[in-house]
Amino acid sequence: MRSVYWRRRALAVAGSLVALVGVVWAVGALIGRGDPAPVVVRPSSPPEPAATPVVAPSSVTTPPPAPSPVVTPSPTLPPGPPPPCEDAQVAVAAEVGEPSTPAGQPVRFTIAVSNTGPLPCAKEIGRHVRELVVTSADGATRLWSSNDCFATEGSEVRVMRPGERFTYSLQWAGSTSEPGCRKHSRLGAGDYLLTAVVAGKASNPVIFRVT
Repeated sequence: MRSVYWRRRALAVAGSLVALVGVVWAVGALIGRGDPAPVVVRPSSPPEPAATPVVAPSSVTTPPPAPSPVVTPSPTLPPGPPPPCEDAQVAVAAEVGEPSTPAGQPVRFTIAVSNTGPLPCAKEIGRHVRELVVTSADGATRLWSSNDCFATEGSEVRVMRPGERFTYSLQWAGSTSEPGCRKHSRLGAGDYLLTAVVAGKASNPVIFRVT
């Protein structure tokens, strides 16, 4: 009887274990077939906008407006013939061909007359108002004049345009002279001055040398 009891008891325990395993298996199967747990995705924070650099306005100095150019009206010539030239608008110059010339050789002298004014004008520059004069280096002694031995007749009224230049030349033989061309003598080596005169207006003297 005792053996039957233990046999039944062992069968009961084995049946209980089998039932327990079946329950565990059923629960596991149910859990395995269930939907997967949802994954909660937290929205990420939107990126903050980049900070815009704040540029402080620089101090800008507006330059003053440029002054308008002053327009000087061009002088106009009055109707009719050109007016006579004034002394202030006539330039007279004396020129020497060579600054140094051997004694006995001729020297080329030139009178230059030009209009330095803004308008044309009329000027008498004929032979009777032109003269070339040679003096000593200090200007104290008159030695020669183109009017002593050359003809001085002839009128020459010229309309001189602004900047226009007229020239008249002659050869000087290197000697002295007197009014009327009465006598002359050869000048020796040394420094001399040449001056041109037109209608009473004299040029600056020009120095030249006889060697």
